[in-house]
Amino acid sequence: MDRQDYKVVSIVMLALLLLTRIPAMSNYLSIDNVNLALSLEKFDPRISQPQPPGYPFFVAFGRLVNFIFRDAGRTFVVIPILVTGLSLLAAFRLGSRMFSPWAGVAGAFLLLVNPVAWHSDLDGPLRPTLALFSLLTAYCCWRCWNGEKRFALLGAVALGIGSGFRPDLGAYLFPVWLISSWIGTKSWRTVLQGIAVLAVIVAVWIAALVIAMEGIANFRNVMFGYAVEQSRAESVVLGSSLVAWLRQVNRLVIWNGLAIVGWIWAVPFYFRNRDHLPLRSSQSVFLFLWLVPGLIIQALIHIGAPGHTLFSVPAFCILGGYILSLIRGRDVVLASALVFNVMLFLDYFPLPAGAEDPLTRGAPSMKNAMIFGTFESSIGQVRFLDDVTRVTLKEIREFTPADRQSIIISTDMPYDQWFMQWQVGRYYLPGQDFWVLSSKMEKKNAEHIRRDQVIEARQGVPVKVPIFPQGRILWLIEPNGAFYKQLATASPPFSIDGFEFVPSTGSDHGIQ
Repeated sequence: MDRQDYKVVSIVMLALLLLTRIPAMSNYLSIDNVNLALSLEKFDPRISQPQPPGYPFFVAFGRLVNFIFRDAGRTFVVIPILVTGLSLLAAFRLGSRMFSPWAGVAGAFLLLVNPVAWHSDLDGPLRPTLALFSLLTAYCCWRCWNGEKRFALLGAVALGIGSGFRPDLGAYLFPVWLISSWIGTKSWRTVLQGIAVLAVIVAVWIAALVIAMEGIANFRNVMFGYAVEQSRAESVVLGSSLVAWLRQVNRLVIWNGLAIVGWIWAVPFYFRNRDHLPLRSSQSVFLFLWLVPGLIIQALIHIGAPGHTLFSVPAFCILGGYILSLIRGRDVVLASALVFNVMLFLDYFPLPAGAEDPLTRGAPSMKNAMIFGTFESSIGQVRFLDDVTRVTLKEIREFTPADRQSIIISTDMPYDQWFMQWQVGRYYLPGQDFWVLSSKMEKKNAEHIRRDQVIEARQGVPVKVPIFPQGRILWLIEPNGAFYKQLATASPPFSIDGFEFVPSTGSDHGIQ
């Protein structure tokens, strides 16, 4: 490839990045993205602005971009495109150094149309940073591994900054950085300097969190509580059932497998090529260190969304570029792999009628897990969530009376069927009042919320929730769930699951 070839490839890749992302972007923010949007106004993970662990460097970066665009929606379109563009460049540079320029280009194209990466760009701005900082750290580590000693410290900088965007990256990639630094420098002094640099950067973003949460005690309680709450249900380390843990492993395998399935069928052709070059031991060990520690941590602790695998997906794409680079007719084979990835993302293999979600009840089914795992990383999932939000907001606006007071009552409890959550509703209906009912560790709570403000909080046995005697109540709850079924047969005053709904005056609602 000469300089002109690189220019053509760069233009094509940029055009494809814009064409595949901008027209397909999600029209509504998800719960996590609502929290991120509110953090651009006030940074406080105690009230989920954003949700713990807080992502302090991302919030700072988001505020910088938002200073230009002055709108969270536009900001959250620009950030994933910018981040993914840099990720493609990093994938090309790393693939070129580890294998060959053609392999680097192929790996970048595979990442561009990888269903998980594509879905994550459309879904929100945060998770694509996993891919970028995984690639930047791996790039520095590989150069250090091959004797360029200054990259030990640069790798520490990349990992430290990346952990401020996504703290889990620190756990995933510290082993590859540590071993690469030692192999490349053979100097404990340099390794300790790198650890010091990493520690200083980590201390900066931890200090930002402690200040935002007003103390170390709050920081510790919020972080530990959130980690346990998010992971306990399916983490074998935290005591989940074997069935629940197997569901988590299913997702880990399938979402990473989407980075392999497009090219794995070419492996036999690779071995049939007598001129093929096997992976050197250094390349194999490096890929192992890049991938395996993080995959083990995710399998044991938590993986809840396709984008969580973006630290490992780029490595599989680069490996795929290498495999394809050494078979005959590689241009045609690469094109076939890219087309297959596009088909997966565009929901060419849709959910069959009556398919049962494998992530809810019963023993995990690999067939169902593959079907749903593919759907959850496709354009179909993006459009499904958009439709739910659009229809729900439309109905709320239609049923909100213009001549009477109204309030929305919702729940913050486990559910089996997806519905628009109250966090999304309060963002798009900033003037609307919500009562949010929650039950955590057998403790009942009710909070009166308007946008990002908690106006009133109530506890008790039962928790008394005031409702209008004349105004309108809108219920934003799981369709046909347990709460819905009890509500369908009730009339005020009534009690449901420890919450007592009592008609009262408007002043009891805190509504002006």
